[in-house]
Amino acid sequence: MKAEMEKLFSCLNKYKEKAVARKNAYGLDPRPLEAEEVNCLFSGLKLDGLESKKFKIFKLERLDKLLLRLISQEIKRGTFPASHAKAEGLAQIIKEAVIRDQENQYLSSHKALKLLADMKGGAATSRLVDLFAKEIHRDQIIEILKETVLVTKSDFEKLVELAAENSYFKKKIDELMLSWSYRDFAENWELKPEYEGLSLRVGDNITTGHLSPSKNANSRTDQPRHAQFVMDGRDDEENFWERLNELKEEGTNVFFTAGRALGEGSSRKSATYTMQQLLGRPVKGEPEKKKGGVVVAKSFAPIFKESLVASGILPLEADTSEIEEGDKLKVKLEAKKILVNDSTELDIKLPIDYKLKKIAAGGMTYFDAGNELQTMALAYCRENGIKTGAVKTPAEENVVREDSKPPQTLAQKIVAYNRLDGKDTILPGETAQVKMRGAFSQDTTGPMTMDEYQSMAGGDFGAEFVVQSLCHTGECPSSSERDTHKFLHDFVTERGGVCLQTGEGIIHTIGNRFVLPTDVIVGGDSHTRTPRGVSFPAASDIVAGVMKYGKQDLTMDESVKVKFTGRPPAGITARDLVSALVIYADKTVGKDVYNGRIIEMEGLEFLSSDERYILTNAVAERSASAGVVPSDELTIETIKENLQYLKSRPDADSSPSVKNTIKAIEEYLEAPVLFEADADAEYAAEIEIPLEELSEPLVAKPHHPDNVAPISEVQGEEIDEVYIGSCVGGDLKSIKEAAEVIDGHQIPQDVNVVVGPASRDIYEELIVDGTMAKLTHAGATVIMPGCGLCMGNKRRIGSGSTAFTTTTRNYQSRIGPSDSRTYLGSAQVAGCVAVLGHIPSKEEYFKLYK
Repeated sequence: MKAEMEKLFSCLNKYKEKAVARKNAYGLDPRPLEAEEVNCLFSGLKLDGLESKKFKIFKLERLDKLLLRLISQEIKRGTFPASHAKAEGLAQIIKEAVIRDQENQYLSSHKALKLLADMKGGAATSRLVDLFAKEIHRDQIIEILKETVLVTKSDFEKLVELAAENSYFKKKIDELMLSWSYRDFAENWELKPEYEGLSLRVGDNITTGHLSPSKNANSRTDQPRHAQFVMDGRDDEENFWERLNELKEEGTNVFFTAGRALGEGSSRKSATYTMQQLLGRPVKGEPEKKKGGVVVAKSFAPIFKESLVASGILPLEADTSEIEEGDKLKVKLEAKKILVNDSTELDIKLPIDYKLKKIAAGGMTYFDAGNELQTMALAYCRENGIKTGAVKTPAEENVVREDSKPPQTLAQKIVAYNRLDGKDTILPGETAQVKMRGAFSQDTTGPMTMDEYQSMAGGDFGAEFVVQSLCHTGECPSSSERDTHKFLHDFVTERGGVCLQTGEGIIHTIGNRFVLPTDVIVGGDSHTRTPRGVSFPAASDIVAGVMKYGKQDLTMDESVKVKFTGRPPAGITARDLVSALVIYADKTVGKDVYNGRIIEMEGLEFLSSDERYILTNAVAERSASAGVVPSDELTIETIKENLQYLKSRPDADSSPSVKNTIKAIEEYLEAPVLFEADADAEYAAEIEIPLEELSEPLVAKPHHPDNVAPISEVQGEEIDEVYIGSCVGGDLKSIKEAAEVIDGHQIPQDVNVVVGPASRDIYEELIVDGTMAKLTHAGATVIMPGCGLCMGNKRRIGSGSTAFTTTTRNYQSRIGPSDSRTYLGSAQVAGCVAVLGHIPSKEEYFKLYK
């Protein structure tokens, strides 16, 4: 007994050491308990005399009370290892009490059952079903399960098997299934009619990089810690925390009130976590979690807005020009108004009703799980002759049948092809459950995605393919990042996915090889924009949901049609066409026309698949929800090449994701489907871009990708950092043409030139064809394939530097300190900059371009 007590105190002392260090360093509460610690606590509950001993972490507590507090409050819900350890420990206490008539002296079986119920499903569900099967607290467990939505398919199937065993089980399980069919678990999922709070006012163009700085990406799963970095690099918001705390001292809720374009950027889920930490209320029984909150902005980046909804935060669009710091705000949902200081009334735009229901449920974790559970329960009731009346799932309630078939855009045809409700069309604003064949995950958002997956009680992947990359942190990883790589590899491959090796390639570059023209996919990177099919970047919880279910509810956006005509002059590249999207929209309907819409691009038949991807990728910076290009015979040839790539992978015979995709491609090639928009399809706007008018390369000036200008406007600007790489600048053609410009010149010593191929096979080709030698002989550094400088988490530029890069974004502080500046452009222009040390004139460019 003495040894067991010493072991308990050793465990508690280690926990205390971490807790005190964290409090001293960051002023934060301890991290959630790990599985080993949970097991130690339950072992401790078997010891005598705990009530006579005390232990101090931050305050002196009686030992038995301390153990029960930690077990009750400091363990994550879901299917984390610690969640399983807690559920198993509680179930053992219950079984010991009932089967052996031995109540635990510190934790009664009834209290243990309540704690098991408070876990809200996940790891607890299988233990509850097991206890029910053993006829332990069976009536109470049925009542608990009625309120539980995190039920895995295997747990559900176990209940079905039990119902077939005897009449009593069937009676209780039929009762349970009927309750689930009627959504009794959602009885309290309601929004309040009014919300009140004080305004925390921030400016325009607050990006996700300001809310979740990429240089601190390694802390993203530590939500309270990561929130402490908010507004780092946004100099005009440097006193943010002081202002927030002052408002909170007034004893009311705080509303985050922003200007235009809130949430552009790639870190939308971690930015949402920050919002929850700033605005939300603590969740009882779940450490570090907060829920709720109201965000008001003049306009949102659509991915970020979706992320807020998925997390149960209420996003409201309003003209915030008249709202100041500290203003008293009252939101009236039914009237769709905000009252400012009890006097000024502003109109607000609410999310659609379906999304309001999701917010009321606390976000998508419980909402989607509830929908899936209801669907399975309704099927059970139909099979067993149990009448459920006209009850429908929220997805079924959204299905509207038209009298005639409406014309469809290209994006609408692809999405409608994947509807799961039998309807073969979809209109803007319509929400439908859609099959999503696959999901992409990358390594800076991957840990959050896998946390979300465990929070929603995920088992084996339900999507046909999942591709995880290590491209953002593969270069020069720390020991903790290498630990993360191993965790991601094991987590993904054990559940049927593919984990790319470090240096194998950027997530989109490799992941696109899994995608068909008929596919709808999602990815945890904002540049998940495939050159075929339609792809939607999404927050980690949405990606996790697709991984789990292989489907997702999708609200169809409007499309903007962009028609490219003619051919561009020699030296004008796909990257210049990206900037042309901005210029010609600005000339006609305004560049904000793309916000929240799908950009459908026609007239690009002359571009390769890689170049088409550069165009679809670029819609991220336009704040568009997606970008599509019609597939054609070139697409078919690319798919055939991708099939050979997949068959040559070392995991071709072992990975379910690879095997599923090989099969899908082979079946597709037997009868290819190539969608085109209907001639009379309706668009929010139509823009024509005459390519012959593009007489010189275009670049984006600091600090926004939409800040586009011809190079003649910025010629002569001195540059000390050049980066040629990323998913849209690291393709084979771009690097080879940049090398042709550089070949035969010596890069000035005060210009740092780095080249980052997008994938390993591109890297190898650069070696074989001599391109690598041309670059290195001139003084460039060629790094391992990956994201390189693009995100600014591993590589960064120096203070006061001016960079010219082929990366996707040039927001202030993204790839360097706030006093650095970044220009964006093509690899060919970047090659000229590397040679000259400045942005070339039009004449210099065409002289050097070969």
